[in-house]
Amino acid sequence: MSARWTREGRNRPAAAAPAAASARLQRPLGQGPAFAAWLRRARRLDLPHALVVEGGSGVGKTTVLQWLAAALLCPSELATEEPCGVCRTCVRIAGGGFPDLHVLERAVSDDECKEGAEPRKSYHRITVHQVRDVQERLLRHPVEGRARVMIMACADTMNEEGQNALLKTLEEPGAATFLLLEAQKPEELLPTVRSRVQRLRVLPLDEATIRRELQQRIPARAAQHETAAQLASGSLGRALLACTEHAVQLHDLVRATLATTNGLRPLATAAAVLQGQKEMRTSIEAARTFLWLLRSELRRRRDALAAAESAPYPASTAEPWTTWLESTLAAERELDLLIPPEQVLTACLLDCRGA
Repeated sequence: MSARWTREGRNRPAAAAPAAASARLQRPLGQGPAFAAWLRRARRLDLPHALVVEGGSGVGKTTVLQWLAAALLCPSELATEEPCGVCRTCVRIAGGGFPDLHVLERAVSDDECKEGAEPRKSYHRITVHQVRDVQERLLRHPVEGRARVMIMACADTMNEEGQNALLKTLEEPGAATFLLLEAQKPEELLPTVRSRVQRLRVLPLDEATIRRELQQRIPARAAQHETAAQLASGSLGRALLACTEHAVQLHDLVRATLATTNGLRPLATAAAVLQGQKEMRTSIEAARTFLWLLRSELRRRRDALAAAESAPYPASTAEPWTTWLESTLAAERELDLLIPPEQVLTACLLDCRGA
């Protein structure tokens, strides 16, 4: 397992070896009795051989996946309801050094995708070569653990050839072999894949839990906590992102954009969003963050109109927010198609100006 595997923040640099060695598993927050039942099955090695863990961006899928993997691999005979979280196996799972846990993920930088570096990797798609490589590793006997576990991050970005190749493992997984597939958009998986897996949805967190976690994790950013909790829509990862300096700047840009819609300057706004981004990957991430913040503000304003205690709000007042929301969702889909971010943002803002 890659020590750098942090999913929502996977563009961060790799952790140094001492940090990895001292890593500890985190218990998932707010997942309720259904998740507890899955954990008990995992401790008995009675988990379905393939499970899709789905949920929105930053909602906690990484934590759930690691905790499930630990439940399958933890050797403790005292922990029957969940992994112990403190044994050598659990620590190595958290730190990225357990040999029977195989993590398949996209590349994390443009450099990894250049010719001659690792041509089988792409930060846009999981390729069939990557799938076949991990399938070969799963054919080996467990080195130390009770089972062999594969975690596939961003499984919904797997290309069609890769998904078809995965079918062989889904149909004949082998003894004590478990596939945990993470997906933000499970509908992107082929019907033949979806029919062979079971699904676990990661539940969003309430605002009180998010505020508490922000206070514990980043007390120095207390001024941003309330706004971040409101923007997060149940996602702790997005709440943490909303407290970063870059996200705060983008949020200010969103509010300025909405305050001066008549004089909107799409090209200048798009350029401001992408300023300083030198790689295609980071440009896409900046564009996604801006669109998320714009969508959150639009929803907040639309919902405030709907909740007003006065007479029903005029349709003409609400329609722009709804139309702009649709434009931001369309822009997200265009980013998925690898249309240049500046072009996507400019077109989205032009739509907003014309609404």
